[in-house]
Amino acid sequence: MYEMRPAAEDDRTAVTDLLQARDDWIRQRGLPPSDAVAVRALIGDSGDDMTLMVLAEDDEIVGSVVLYATTPSWGWTASERAEPSLGLATMYTHPAHHGGGLGRLMTLWALDYAARRTDLQLQWVRGSVHGERLMHHFRDELGWDDVRHTRDRSLQRTFQMQQRPRELPGLRALITSDDPPLATDVCTTELAPDTSRWAGQEPT
Repeated sequence: MYEMRPAAEDDRTAVTDLLQARDDWIRQRGLPPSDAVAVRALIGDSGDDMTLMVLAEDDEIVGSVVLYATTPSWGWTASERAEPSLGLATMYTHPAHHGGGLGRLMTLWALDYAARRTDLQLQWVRGSVHGERLMHHFRDELGWDDVRHTRDRSLQRTFQMQQRPRELPGLRALITSDDPPLATDVCTTELAPDTSRWAGQEPT
């Protein structure tokens, strides 16, 4: 059974090990790693408008993703940012579980969580990815909309992705949840360059 929950201070070593293993895996493939300083800063310190969630299996942390109670400002229009949306950024999975569908599991959990948060009246779940292969994975296999292509602050090609929230009751047979208390106030958030996208250049 998997569990999604906010990262606690006791998770610091495990989350740091996960981020390091993922960066090592990416470097071995000649791809630029993501600076995870901002991710580590959220461990045990979930804010009103953002939180670091971890995916655990049998008490082992195998994935993480940052949730924002806003649409990220980078790459989205003013009218899109005015729409109540859940933002996903900096998604990591442990390379030992590569190909196990953990990234898909976390995105499905996010869609279900957004639908269950009726107080937020969320219209979209949004994020961005680098790499055409990953964009095709999210669009063609996971049902995300490819909204537009942009360049991030490091001039890498970025694909803005979104999907409507939807309840997935069957998912709860696979994953339990300790839901984060994200804020009900909707505002735009300026993200650092390395936290404005889902991390990783290959399907996870």
